[in-house]
Amino acid sequence: MSILKRVFLSLGILSVAAGNVLAADDGGSPLFKRARDFYAAGQYDSTIVIIREHLRRNGRDPESLTLVPLISEAYIRKGEYTQFRRLADMYRQKFPEAPFTARLYYLDGMAYAKEEKHTQALMAFSRALETGVSAELFNLTLSNTEHVCGRTLSVEELSSLSNKAELHGAMLEIVRFWEVRKLASAGQVVRAQNGAEEFRKLYPRSRYIEQIKDLFVRNKEQKRSAAVQVGMLAPLSGDNADIGKMVLQGAKLAFDNYNSRTQNPLKLIVYDTKGSPVETARRSKDLMLKDQAPLCIGPVLSNTATVSAAMFADKDIVMISPTANENGISSIGDNIFQMNVTVGSIAQKLARYSLDNLNIREFAIIAPANSFGFAMSEAFKEELGRRNIEVVFEEYFSDGMHDFSPILRQLRHMLLCRHLEKLAADRGNLQKITQISRADSIRYADSTLAVGGLFMPLSADDVVKLAPQAVFHRIRTQMLGAGGWNDKSVPREGKRYVNNAIIATGFQPDYTTAVWNEFDAAYKAHYNEEPNSIAALGYDAAKLVIKAVEETGGTDAAKLKKALSGVNGYSGLSGIISFDPATGSNSEAIIMKITESGFLRVQ
Repeated sequence: MSILKRVFLSLGILSVAAGNVLAADDGGSPLFKRARDFYAAGQYDSTIVIIREHLRRNGRDPESLTLVPLISEAYIRKGEYTQFRRLADMYRQKFPEAPFTARLYYLDGMAYAKEEKHTQALMAFSRALETGVSAELFNLTLSNTEHVCGRTLSVEELSSLSNKAELHGAMLEIVRFWEVRKLASAGQVVRAQNGAEEFRKLYPRSRYIEQIKDLFVRNKEQKRSAAVQVGMLAPLSGDNADIGKMVLQGAKLAFDNYNSRTQNPLKLIVYDTKGSPVETARRSKDLMLKDQAPLCIGPVLSNTATVSAAMFADKDIVMISPTANENGISSIGDNIFQMNVTVGSIAQKLARYSLDNLNIREFAIIAPANSFGFAMSEAFKEELGRRNIEVVFEEYFSDGMHDFSPILRQLRHMLLCRHLEKLAADRGNLQKITQISRADSIRYADSTLAVGGLFMPLSADDVVKLAPQAVFHRIRTQMLGAGGWNDKSVPREGKRYVNNAIIATGFQPDYTTAVWNEFDAAYKAHYNEEPNSIAALGYDAAKLVIKAVEETGGTDAAKLKKALSGVNGYSGLSGIISFDPATGSNSEAIIMKITESGFLRVQ
């Protein structure tokens, strides 16, 4: 039996309603008295049979005025709601001014309640109150409305009902009170406070006024006395567990340092997203409703960060992703922040630097055939397109490729065709060349062919495989890369083949500073392994959260959001962080050059 059913039965709604019908006519006909006795004895089938037979034979009998309400209550007792509604509709049409009309609306509400159609039940009760019921039934209706709102309806259902102007005023007051109360319990403080203020204006003498006030006093006291809770959403199992672990370890190191020297420690609540959007949605809901955390670090991956951002947008929780770099995630809500510079921003800055600082006017692209490679290439081409600059070659490769000779031979073929076209044009022949003669193939077999810039948004592993092969195939170019090149293994294993390459990245730890050395030592002491730039991003995310908590007290999401929106030029382990006020993403992409000794920042 549902909670709602138990509530209605325990309050004796049926017996109260029936009692009034039974007492409607102390005398009455012998038929009515007999039906009433059957009903009082709980013999509802007998009640239905004798009344239904009488109505079939004497449908226009004035006594129908009292017989129909009695058989209606018998139908309700037996759970035959379709029969009840058909009979009630006919009754209201035949006796629109009958004194029992309001009671039939009330019974309709009971039927909906037993069917667990809670919103329809309240609307039927509202119609009963509007039509006019006894004082006893009026009070009973409000009591049951209280129970339905408090024990059964969700915040969303209450919010929907609170906007229904047709709901009876006394019931609407109850609905709005419980909406505020459940919003506060769910941690949606801003909506709850707005609702409470509106409630005070609408119902200044309500019996709920003191409860509304106490609700927020207790809420503030609890938040003052409890540690600020910070959520962490990261893949700690699955294919991307290594990334999640690095982010978590960096963040924990920052929180441990802070908690060891403060009277107001932060509590880190860690959930494993498993790299799954479904698990991320489930854990995001836990952070909002169960934990009521005002802050969340993560999710770590772009596909899962998008899920949480959509759920957190405009809620009383601030999200800061250390590593997600897909374009537009932080634009989903003004309480969403991305520390990692987005893919589009990185590619566009590299394109601008290549045009303005390197004076390159033609480009080729070799990229992985995945979402990252396509996104990087499109953003790079979009920026070139604004200047009417040509991409002369574009090719994508599958993951796991080791031999890039087929692609590089295609590139050489295209470059040789362009070279031969230029020679022909100098002689006045503007014919486009697509096929190369055997003689030209032999003549230029050992020649070096050039393209201004070769954009390769690759992982570190692919860089050290592709760069030497490009040189081996005698292609002279300015190599251009992105964040995947930003790894110690690239200059170490790529050696002379990657020297002078220009890359754009969203973060670049300075491994020579005292701050990094201190972090490096602490990280190794805690985890017995060397930190990388991913761990540094986790550490910086935690430091920004700590900074925001210290500035605001850490419990008001609106204040936390404002504090993070003002981050500009923050010098972290992973680099400079400035959140664009319009998008919430880090705008501090940097340009570096690879040298024999490592990475050199040039812009």
